[in-house]
Amino acid sequence: MLISDKVVFVELQKTGSTHIKNLLKETVGGKNDGKHNVPSAELLASGREFLGSVRDPWGWYLSLWSYGCQQQGKLYQRLTNAKRWERVQPKLAEVRKAQKEKIKALAAGRGIALEPGEKKWKPILIPDRLGVDRAKNFYYKDPSDAEAFREWLRLVCSPAARRLVEDGFSKSPIGKLGGLMTFRYFSLFVPGADEIPPTINTQKMLRAFEADRVAVKHIVRQHTLADDLVHALDSCQIVLTDQQRAKIYEAKPTNKSTRPHPFAHYYDVESIDIVARREKFIINRFGYERPNVA
Repeated sequence: MLISDKVVFVELQKTGSTHIKNLLKETVGGKNDGKHNVPSAELLASGREFLGSVRDPWGWYLSLWSYGCQQQGKLYQRLTNAKRWERVQPKLAEVRKAQKEKIKALAAGRGIALEPGEKKWKPILIPDRLGVDRAKNFYYKDPSDAEAFREWLRLVCSPAARRLVEDGFSKSPIGKLGGLMTFRYFSLFVPGADEIPPTINTQKMLRAFEADRVAVKHIVRQHTLADDLVHALDSCQIVLTDQQRAKIYEAKPTNKSTRPHPFAHYYDVESIDIVARREKFIINRFGYERPNVA
């Protein structure tokens, strides 16, 4: 988080936040206060304007996985922690078994009980092989392995794995309505997100909660970073010189996750669909469009 006299930049991971923070340091100054910290109540009441950043969820998950292939990030640390797996692996195995039984029932033409609100049973299937060894020796072993990414994605996006992938995720109503990116967005940008009542159980209700409480009201989207950042600073009454504006438009991104293949190598139709279902809030809130893959 970057704190200056007039603005505060709150960092959502893997959204170009390092690049944005560096540009802000050169234009508005300020000091660092951690990296992905949640603003305090005192800071929220300081009268400053709050900025944040987002990106398309498909690119966000791919970047998060690529970062893990570099043995970096909190999610990498969780998935390669044997003690975390000990606590959740039995439950995940039970869910996987139940999913397989439903698949057999459907194949045999037998009816199955749907969850509330379901029109058709379409689960995110938990991978067959689970555990710390699988994470270390397959998920994060080779940054060119599309199958490893897709299996990792199924695990990370499975509602049953929320306790494994993020602290507090399993207890939040957000976990049933959205994925990890949505949860992190609310945790950082929306005060009171840790106290969302269980009665919030639809996308419409979640959007209303966010609209009423969101503190980070100036959002920079990664694909239009320069335009959005200049617009945000203008809206905050920050007067930029021509040189500062040019710097924002000409600066090259920093701290990019590296991978040997383009986007289409990693995603197939199923994995595109998984992210679309779990990140409806982010997609609808910021107008992202579903990517096309062969």
